[in-house]
Amino acid sequence: MADLPPLEYGKVVGRFLANVIDGPDLGDLPEFPPLTGTITFTADAPKVLVAGAQAGPATYVQLPKHYECQLDEFGYLTWRGKRGVRLVAPGSATNPSDWTWRVSFDLAYDGERISLEPFSFHVPKYVSGADPENPDVGSTGLVDLTLVSPVPASAGNAVIMGPRGAGIQIDGQVNTYAELPTTVADGSQFVVKADGLLYIYDEVSGWTPNGQGVTVRGPAGTTQWSGITGKPATFPPTIGDTATTAVAGDDPRLHNARTPTAHTHHVTDITGLTPICDAFLGANTEEEARAVIAAVGTTDPRLSNARPPTAAGQAYDIAFKSHTGVRAAGAGTTVPEGVRIERPITVSKITYRGETAGTGNLVVELRKNGTTVTGTAATITAANHALDTTVSGAWNFVAGDRLTVFVTTADSPAGRGLQASLQGVTI
Repeated sequence: MADLPPLEYGKVVGRFLANVIDGPDLGDLPEFPPLTGTITFTADAPKVLVAGAQAGPATYVQLPKHYECQLDEFGYLTWRGKRGVRLVAPGSATNPSDWTWRVSFDLAYDGERISLEPFSFHVPKYVSGADPENPDVGSTGLVDLTLVSPVPASAGNAVIMGPRGAGIQIDGQVNTYAELPTTVADGSQFVVKADGLLYIYDEVSGWTPNGQGVTVRGPAGTTQWSGITGKPATFPPTIGDTATTAVAGDDPRLHNARTPTAHTHHVTDITGLTPICDAFLGANTEEEARAVIAAVGTTDPRLSNARPPTAAGQAYDIAFKSHTGVRAAGAGTTVPEGVRIERPITVSKITYRGETAGTGNLVVELRKNGTTVTGTAATITAANHALDTTVSGAWNFVAGDRLTVFVTTADSPAGRGLQASLQGVTI
């Protein structure tokens, strides 16, 4: 968007923690470990027009999947390793000049998904503070998700309610936009659960286009206790020891550190374990217990069988220097007579490596008794002369075979040295 006029941007921050019972530490207070997951921001405006663009009017569409932020190890909202994320702030350069952003959550703690409802909020222009090391200190326009999130309510709590609005009629709701009814009266209004927006039916043009519904939002209510109607006669509740009263924080029942009552459990009372644990606990003899976990007894003859290793399948790896000094075509200067194989083997991998790099391609191969071994050749570029170059296959050799590393085409000017490593097993 280099051709757009300078847009104004806001900054959004937040931190998300779980509340769990006290862990194995010295204290006894609940703990607040960080949540993990992603937070997605979506503009409620389906598109934004920028009429004053230098190359002519322009339209941009915000893409939700490109506005996914992560929580760091402490639960802070982060983007590219920095805490907070910058979002376009509505202003005079945009049309519409005012809209809201919608935030949704995909969070979890210890593998358990946390359900948080999405909500919309305004993003004003952010102006950083004077300290570049701590720009949020003394800044203006900073949006903290903790402060703009709707406050949840639960049974028994006094809920602050706003004044009654002028009135809005909602005729029904459907799960998706495609399920909106086709035979309704002009002006009918339905909420689509999939995006939470209100859609209006016009008998000429039909329903509001998909994604362009209206966000349903009421005005803010009173924040004064005296302005709340319908509140309980006694609040907070009465402290006592009956079924209809609450327990105070200094009640001795809350910190009675009595010695636990002695008790026992029969193995049949323990349930919910894995099948192998259940079978192990149900074993009546050592033999039955060992059978469950496929273990052997201390007298099992396999534990003391000092038999010689089998002839086949033993590692037979070879590494030898074939060329020293400046590389040249041929069987090498170190072991031109070759390395003798003493027992039948299968080689599955050959790795070539030079001491220094030269110029141009170096072509090498393995030869048996002076004859090329098919599939062992490698063309090595100058960039890889002094690095490992590996070819794989399955090559069988018998006792008495002599192997040489043969340079069929030397690099020019040539580098120094050449080594071959063979990975094999006896057969």
